[in-house]
Amino acid sequence: MAVGIIAEYNPFHAGHAYQISEIKKVYGGEIVAVMSGSFTQRGSPAILDKWTRARLAVLGGVDLVLELPFVKAVRSAQDFARGGIRLLESLGVVDTLAFGAEVVDLEKLKLAASADLSGVRELMAQGISYAAAVTKILSKVTRLDEKLLRQPNTILAIEYLRALPEKFSPLLIKRVGAAYDDLTLHEKFSSASAIRAAIYENPPSWEKIAAQVSNETLNALRAEKPVDENFLFRPLMTKLLTSHVDELKKIYGMTEGLEFRLLNATAAKNFPEMVETLIGRRYTASRIRRLLLYFLLNLTAEEVTELDAATCARVLAFNERGRILIKKISAPIITKLTKHLNRRDIYERKRFLEPYQKILLFDVLATDLRSILFKTPRPPQSDFFTSPIFVT
Repeated sequence: MAVGIIAEYNPFHAGHAYQISEIKKVYGGEIVAVMSGSFTQRGSPAILDKWTRARLAVLGGVDLVLELPFVKAVRSAQDFARGGIRLLESLGVVDTLAFGAEVVDLEKLKLAASADLSGVRELMAQGISYAAAVTKILSKVTRLDEKLLRQPNTILAIEYLRALPEKFSPLLIKRVGAAYDDLTLHEKFSSASAIRAAIYENPPSWEKIAAQVSNETLNALRAEKPVDENFLFRPLMTKLLTSHVDELKKIYGMTEGLEFRLLNATAAKNFPEMVETLIGRRYTASRIRRLLLYFLLNLTAEEVTELDAATCARVLAFNERGRILIKKISAPIITKLTKHLNRRDIYERKRFLEPYQKILLFDVLATDLRSILFKTPRPPQSDFFTSPIFVT
């Protein structure tokens, strides 16, 4: 059986390579990564396109990379973890989930995962966010410092354990290097956030970045023009100016009067100001970024309810071991998009689509949206023309 990883690889760096090397010390089987696509869990566009990131992951030791669909990936930590695990479980070839965390005590993480969270709503009523409320409860249960429990990898580790089926074994690997939000490039094991920040410097700190990534990743980063989420501002303003409040209420995550706050955000002068306008004590920047993407792609709460129960295994990249593994997978595997969806489905949406086809449709729309976030926009619909990458 294979080992599963749920990742973003944004971009693939030394810390990811370390995790894979640690997995291989324990397991000799294949490694399957479920990776977010054109946008990340926090609602930002990925620094490199999904096929390039998948190829770099295979060069880094992963055998098979599948796309974690937009409707599963661009969600809260709880839904991100649950979506990734359900996809891995559906394959029928994975029985271990490997993940990193700042906390190395697996038993305490399991204790946190099984904690009673019934008091969350009461704490939220006091005006704090869902994540902060959960952290307070878990700190009391585990006696771990709240700051440590707020680390993104620890949050995800707890959610993985909460969603993990009994037949899966957890493989906890201590996260090494800088914290997620540390924007300093260190001598070794810097965060992906620091690497991305260095790429956006003028000029980019390529010599420092080179110490954090493989030559292949460095070349890919140097060859790519930087994606810029600030280009989301104009399509957002255009859609806001032509939207009705009743339409906004149907969008997934549009609760507690957020639709009115969003309409008032038309006074913003740029994308960061729009996000800042919408942030509140209960609304983090990540939640707002995700909400704005749902709005742009017209993802409704009704559709999310329908699609949460469905899975979709789409191959992005693989090697020879991955090719052999694909043949053993029990779930339907998607290697050629046009066998399941066509371009007319994107524009006309006349024929009945199965839930997995609707999942694919949102992946196409997300990729198309990312394609306009460059100084010179790129042609859309690359999903229809790009095949899975076989890495020799």
